[in-house]
This record gives sequence, C-alpha cells and structure tokens, in this order.
Amino acid sequence: MEDAFYQTIVHPISKDLPELSFRKVDASWSSERVATARRLIAAYKAAMNQESSIKTITDEDLWSVLIRENLGDLLDLIQRDDAEQLSHYLANFGREYTWFGGITTGVDGYTHWDRDDDTVAYGYYDKLICLAEALAVLPIENPEAGAQGNWGKNALLGPFEITRKIEEKLGIVIVPPTGCTFVAGLDVGSGPLHYRHINSLYLANRIRELSLPGDRICEFGGGLGIGAYYLNRMGWKSVTIFDLPIVNLLAGHFLINALGDEAVCLEGENERNDAIRLRANWNCVGEEDGAFSLTANQDSFPEINRRMLDIYVKEIGRTTQGYFLSINHETFAHAKVSTILSDNPGFQSVYRSPYWLRRGYVEELFRIAPVPHVRASFSFMNKFRGRRRVR
Repeated sequence: MEDAFYQTIVHPISKDLPELSFRKVDASWSSERVATARRLIAAYKAAMNQESSIKTITDEDLWSVLIRENLGDLLDLIQRDDAEQLSHYLANFGREYTWFGGITTGVDGYTHWDRDDDTVAYGYYDKLICLAEALAVLPIENPEAGAQGNWGKNALLGPFEITRKIEEKLGIVIVPPTGCTFVAGLDVGSGPLHYRHINSLYLANRIRELSLPGDRICEFGGGLGIGAYYLNRMGWKSVTIFDLPIVNLLAGHFLINALGDEAVCLEGENERNDAIRLRANWNCVGEEDGAFSLTANQDSFPEINRRMLDIYVKEIGRTTQGYFLSINHETFAHAKVSTILSDNPGFQSVYRSPYWLRRGYVEELFRIAPVPHVRASFSFMNKFRGRRRVR
C-alpha cells in the first residue's frame, strides 16, 4: 500500500519546487499572561460548577477521554489555582508532538507518518495551494492537458506569492500575531502558517459568504478558536463557540493574546454579543430560539458520541434561523452528518461536495427550514451559489 502521506496531498511533489521552510516560533511570555491565566482558571471553574444533565454524556466523548489521558498536568495546575505556572505551561503548549490535533498549532497527528520538517512543510504548502484554488486566486490544475497545460504549475509559485494573493483576496493578514502561542508551520514570509490556520481561513471565508457582518455566528467544537479569530479580522465580531471547558481555556489563551482582552467573553463573565463567547458545550440548550444566523462544525462531529450529537442537532435546529455548515470526515457510520440529517425535516440540503482542502472530508450546507419536507432542488442550489451573503 502506498504511503498514506501521499494520499493526503493534492499537488504532486515536483523536482522544480521553490524552497520551502518549516519554521517554529515560540510564544512570548510576560507578566500580563499571569492575569490572563487567572481569568481562564475562573472561567473553567465557573463552567465545571454548572449543573447540567448533558455533562455526563460529554464524559463519554472521544475528546473527553483524550483530555483526561493527555492533559493531566494542565488540569492539575487549574485545580491548584496556579496562574503563574499555568501561564508558562500555556506559552509552551504545542512544542511537543501530539498524536491528536485541533488544540495546538504544533506538529500533531495530521502528519503522524514520522516525517521530517521538509515533508511536513510540503503537506502544509499543499493545503495553502488548495485554499488559493478554492478562493479562485489560482486556477484549478487540469491533468488532462498534461505538461503543455497548467498541471503542476501552481506549486511553482512559492508560499510567499500565494500568501500575497490570498491576502489580497480576503483583505486581511492571514498570519496571526507572532508570539500568541507556539506555532510550527510553513514559513510564508510574515511568519509560520499551521495547517489549522489554513483550514480555519476556509471556514471563516465560507461563513462570510453566507452571512452579514452583524449576524450572530455559532460554532460547535471550535478548538483553539482560529476560525473565530479570522471572522473577527474580517469584521464578524459576534461568534459563540460551544466546546469542552478545557478546550475553551486553550481557545481563550489564544484569542485573548491574539485579539486582546475585550474581544473575548469567557464563561461566568458579563454577556456581550460583540465578542467571541466561549461557552461549555452543554450551555447550547440555554440559547434563545433563532439566536444565530449560521452554525458551523468543522472536524469534530464524527468524534462525538451519538447521544450528544443528537442533542446538538436538536439545539442547532432550534437556535439557528439560517444555515448549518458542516465540514467533516465520514469514517464512523454512527456520526455521518448527511445520514443523521437526511430524515430531519428541519434541515434542507443545499449542497454536498468534496472539501477543497482535505481529502476524505465532505462539505455540506443545510438550510434550517421552518417548513418541513421541502428539499432543496438543483435549480435552487444554482441560484444560491450565485449569491453572496444570503440571508
């Protein structure tokens, strides 16, 4: 069987590639981070002191098990209220390899084939090219035309040039401020880009295309909150993330350091709709009907136990008045999003397509409909695709 790494890349590796650099940048520590750590501890404990029947279901999740088995030192610092040591721990978090991904910007399980830095850099570069093609700043390569056409040409541009084109298209700087967290990624000139940055850019831009700046956006399983970070940079300030409290602590650390204290509203703090709200996953049941214009989930629903997933689907249908966007793999039959929603009259399929950036993932958009039993037609899909920021 061919090496799995080569199955994940879209653009074949050429001998004429420009030089790629895999760069690692440490987080910067200052005494101000102790105050941030103290705030994060308070938020974590506020969440864990809440009463909810859903908390026991959450304990059965794959992610809950991963955290208990891999983040014992972090949990110990929180229980001891050791804000100073926690601030140092968070500054170094991600420097060591983790076999699972989503909560660091270090090397993780996405490149678990024991590759050297140069090969990992190309894996990330491949994702950057995919993003540029998805945004139409680079053309799709056509293998049918062979060497006389554009097959294999995009990778020859180099990461600096491709990053410039993406930033011109999106109107933002795509490398988060240096020093927020430890980052290991492809050097794009202004800093390193992790593959999670690239995936989150795609998600944020897709949400931007489906909503308006004043809309309230929701994300289940936001990880470090990188998607919310990019939405904030794009002008979408009201984002709510539902995730495990310990993951929200990690997200709060990144977002506060990247965007500032006032851009983030943690558990137990005064409610604000002009900030990124980090809420324990069970608090989704407390949101008002129709609170959000769009809800998204990227790369986590298949790893949630079915009982919890059914609750999430119910709450998404209740709290969202526009769209549900899913970008997920279909490895586990019990959590295949399209199957779960196929018999739910409240979710009308708008489109289903391969995900641009990652092989083995599917992107699906559902209209959350007040009228049941109305399925989206191809004519509606075509009309929808031609519009930007649909309400």
